[in-house]
Amino acid sequence: MKRTIVALFVAFVALAVVSGCGKETQTPNDPESVVRENIKAMNDKDLDRMMATIDEQSPSYDQTKQMAKKLFEMYDLKYELDSLKVITQTEDEARVECIQTTTKVKGPGFKDNRISFIHSLKKSEGIWKIYTSFVRKLDYLN
Repeated sequence: MKRTIVALFVAFVALAVVSGCGKETQTPNDPESVVRENIKAMNDKDLDRMMATIDEQSPSYDQTKQMAKKLFEMYDLKYELDSLKVITQTEDEARVECIQTTTKVKGPGFKDNRISFIHSLKKSEGIWKIYTSFVRKLDYLN
């Protein structure tokens, strides 16, 4: 059970996601702000707001939504963005390197972790959205 839950979480972050079309975000339209809004929405367990940061054309959009819903129902997690750096950016695409720490507040067995990943963002109708995420490193804290 623990392995399944950890695998779900890692898949959730890796697929990102990522962290997208519900409520409009209140943040500026730049790659860093989209990633920050994604984390805030996850902390608030606001599925619509989180999915508003994800590109609807992402191959993992539906799976991300299902996994996030399950995580939000099962856990109270705290997501902290330890670092954020835009590595490349063109007119329509960007890559953002992030380190995120996730700790359990409430819920069944969960391994607190620090994860390093790269979000690839694309502009969708002129708005930056997370398209994919790639996990570079996962460290368990407990």
